[in-house]
Amino acid sequence: MAEETQSTVEQSLENQATENSSSEAQATSEPSDMEKAQVEIASLKDSWQRERAEFQNYKRRTANDLLNARKDSTKRFAESLLAPIDNLDRVLSAAPQSEEFRSFLDGVRMIQKEFLSVLERENIKKLDPTGQSFDPMQMEAIASEEKEDVTEEVVLETYQFGFYHQDGDQKHSIRPARVKVAKPKSN
Repeated sequence: MAEETQSTVEQSLENQATENSSSEAQATSEPSDMEKAQVEIASLKDSWQRERAEFQNYKRRTANDLLNARKDSTKRFAESLLAPIDNLDRVLSAAPQSEEFRSFLDGVRMIQKEFLSVLERENIKKLDPTGQSFDPMQMEAIASEEKEDVTEEVVLETYQFGFYHQDGDQKHSIRPARVKVAKPKSN
């Protein structure tokens, strides 16, 4: 019986040794709970950083879209006022024939100033390029004349004023000025 007990104890010890070696083998082949948690934390952190970057990009895009929509609506608003302003310019270009007509023109001039001040508040400015160098980005030449005393293209006369939107240092044309240009005489 002592031999049986000893062999049972030996067998138990062998079973424990095999269990310990198999659990050690499992521990080295399978990550522990701590390692699993660290991997999950790294994955969640990466996912959070990506979502945050995506949200920052979304905010930037939305702000740009809002700014562009505002610029477009301002441009459309200004374009709708250009025809009445042109008509006021035509009235003002008429030569005053009597004192009563002059007071009428003064009233028209005041109305025109109000229109232009509304545009000015939105950074929309009138372009009268008479005497300036010709700029094809801001002007449309509808007539030209060769002159000997000019070295570059210069605006002689403005037929229709242009308008542009001033955005910091940039000028965005709303309507080009229609002008007559003096060109250097060709030899």
